Amino acid sequence: MPPYRTRRNTAVLLAAAGALVLSACTAEKKGDATGPASGAPAAPPASKAAPGVTADSVKIGITYPDLESVKAFVSIDHGDYEAAYNALIKKINDAGGINGRKLVPVFGKINLISPAAAQETCVKLTQDEKVFAVLGNFNGDEPLCYVQTNKTIAVGGQLTAKRYAQAQAPWFADQRGGDEVGDGMALFNADNSLAGKKVAVISNVNEQAVMKETVVPALQKMGVTPVEAAVLDAPAQDAAAVGQQTGVFIQKFQASGADTVVVVGSMGASFPQVLEQTKFRPRLLFTDFQQVQAYANGEGHDFSTLANAGALGLNAQWSEATNQECMTTIEAANPDAKGKLTVDPMSLPAGTPTPQVAPNAACRNLTLFKAIAEKAGQELNYETFQNAGFGLGSFQQAGFADKATYAQASPHGALPARLFTYDAAARKFVLSTS
Repeated sequence: MPPYRTRRNTAVLLAAAGALVLSACTAEKKGDATGPASGAPAAPPASKAAPGVTADSVKIGITYPDLESVKAFVSIDHGDYEAAYNALIKKINDAGGINGRKLVPVFGKINLISPAAAQETCVKLTQDEKVFAVLGNFNGDEPLCYVQTNKTIAVGGQLTAKRYAQAQAPWFADQRGGDEVGDGMALFNADNSLAGKKVAVISNVNEQAVMKETVVPALQKMGVTPVEAAVLDAPAQDAAAVGQQTGVFIQKFQASGADTVVVVGSMGASFPQVLEQTKFRPRLLFTDFQQVQAYANGEGHDFSTLANAGALGLNAQWSEATNQECMTTIEAANPDAKGKLTVDPMSLPAGTPTPQVAPNAACRNLTLFKAIAEKAGQELNYETFQNAGFGLGSFQQAGFADKATYAQASPHGALPARLFTYDAAARKFVLSTS
């Protein structure tokens, strides 16, 4: 999902809509795991194939979540995905396209409560429409249907080392699916602050791979062996079960003498809500600051849970020029959005609709695709596209303060994780100056 999320917990929404979560809870003593292999990744095969490319056009697939399908579970507003993409594509085409080729979009919205919907959309775009590349919103392993099974270029999604190793076609993204946490964990240990601490770790079942393969090994590398490692796998839509099982874990953490808890991914929005109902106050370290910010934006909480808390995240910057240019273009094409999209969604009150999410996703995916395709030159095929992506180098991605770096070793752009610390007076996480 995009780095700019609604105030509601998108990760929990998707888990609830899918209704695929198990209903038991587990806790593990002293988690052990093996981290991903180091070194530059092998490049996926890239032939001279060029599906969807003609002398004057390039057909691209675009996926996005059908939020109407989850209205029964939650009300959420990302804005209009198709309108956002169409406005940006029109601007590209009106300016002559990409090396003289106009973009022809084929949309595939994904019903979030249908387990087969993502697969069906993949088949439609790759086998029926035979697009050159697919851009957009992918969850979990969904990109593998494109880059592995159907050998089609993907732009977007969570590009982890493990998934990328399975790719059979070029794949570029600006999200690393938790791999960046491994690099950022050292920020939690500034001035050797974790020395002598008893650390527990918690994740939900959908993100346990990040915990086991990234977080725990990073802690062990720093000389910290977790005293407890817990995985929450209660149904996300069952708040009572989530609360009860989280409470059990908190009791285990306290009994083990833990004074620090690393909270992985989307657990950042729910774990403090249960913790505040107890007297236990360990230092909390979150791997995703936007998830815990959703908690901090709420009302009626005991925010003593966040005292001395830290969180990792990408340094998003809504005022970044490329992003603002996109938002202005989309507003101009959609009068109903006038004056709404240029506003930083993180500045809005809790519960406020955030129609900026879809435009930001469209901007980021199209900006990256356009840059790579332009660099590929007039002879556009899978080989030239991949080589161009590997040679893109330093790149200003829309909506980020830090520049990405695209090379064979970093098809994900290697946006660096930054440390954010909780500011009690402002009631939000702010970029650390240390």
